Amino acid sequence: MEKFRTSEIIPDSSMSKYFDGNVEIRKMITDALTKDFEAFLVTFLDGARTKLHYHEVDQVLIATEGNGTVALQTDVIVNGDDQAIVKIDEKHDMSEGDFVCIPAYKWHWHGASKGEKFSHLQIKRAGKTVWFG
Repeated sequence: MEKFRTSEIIPDSSMSKYFDGNVEIRKMITDALTKDFEAFLVTFLDGARTKLHYHEVDQVLIATEGNGTVALQTDVIVNGDDQAIVKIDEKHDMSEGDFVCIPAYKWHWHGASKGEKFSHLQIKRAGKTVWFG
């Protein structure tokens, strides 16, 4: 067993294409430790947020600092064979100590409130993430 400190983890900028705004991502659990699950500490600055996405497994977010929002898919309206409208009408404000579990295959985004800094731990089993945009 090894002990680590979050402050010693170098931020990973390789995932910045999946975010809008200024975000700092620290991968806490690497494949060298375990391939069973992943954990990131994500800090969003001044209204930054993720792009719309879903995971093939449930995702837990634990707010550690500031104020943010999680927005979830409430409906999908299919228009013909090649178009769909995803409604993102369910929103939850989060602050330090709050946590949510986002079900697998639910389109969603999460990030800081306007003018705020927001940090959360992201924890989930290993699995594919599908990004929109």
